Amino acid sequence: MINRPIALLTDFGTLDHYVGSLKGVILGINPKAVVFDITHEIRPQNIAEASFVLEAAWNCIPREAIVVAVVDPGVGSARQAIAIRWKNQFLIGPDNGIFTRVLQHVKSIEVRRIENDRFFRKPVSFTFHGRDIFSPVAAQLSLGNVFSRLGPRVKEIRLLKIEKPQKDLNGINGTIVYIDRFGNAFTNIRSDIVPSQIKKTMKVAVGSAKQRAFMRSCFSDGRARELIAVWNSNHNLELAVRNDSAEQLFRLKVGDLVHLVPAGKKR
Repeated sequence: MINRPIALLTDFGTLDHYVGSLKGVILGINPKAVVFDITHEIRPQNIAEASFVLEAAWNCIPREAIVVAVVDPGVGSARQAIAIRWKNQFLIGPDNGIFTRVLQHVKSIEVRRIENDRFFRKPVSFTFHGRDIFSPVAAQLSLGNVFSRLGPRVKEIRLLKIEKPQKDLNGINGTIVYIDRFGNAFTNIRSDIVPSQIKKTMKVAVGSAKQRAFMRSCFSDGRARELIAVWNSNHNLELAVRNDSAEQLFRLKVGDLVHLVPAGKKR
């Protein structure tokens, strides 16, 4: 018997009934479903943040899993509900760009518009497609190969514009793209674009004021209230303060510029 695990990512939080409703619908269809949470703490309506977090977790999600991603400010509107198949894995959610970053890492996908209401919970609310469309479809997919019956194929879906770091003669220019609950700021600069021999010695300047961050190997190497830069577990350049919030202490925010230059060079 097929029993694919189901991963959930939303901006619902855990204070209200929303997440419990999703899980209840899934278990009502498949009582043996394995359901796990990526997060429910995406900032409300922040599709770009959801896309980043999903990408960060992607390599840890089982390759036969179904991912339900619901950050859906357009719920009830004309936006499509979609299901994406890549090999034996499925992505389910609104067609609003939420899967953009993950789709950079996969090829040969098939996309279908979810419109076969045979798989929906009824009546379908205009305000809660996570409960009435995405969760029941995921539960049905966890039990069998119903993908081709969900609706017609879709050739194009909406994608977010992803800013990539730029190299110039002086170094690499990037931006802060995400801030976690510790107040650490993730940049779009990845270690694989930096020569290995200078990764630990480069100079980092942040923001228009060019606040300096000091390269360190780990968080505990930083001094009190010192802005540091580390190569994190996902190979992104991350800005942090030991046992404190870089976001609050240095007023960092998504979109701030980050400049990475070899030691000895000036900007």
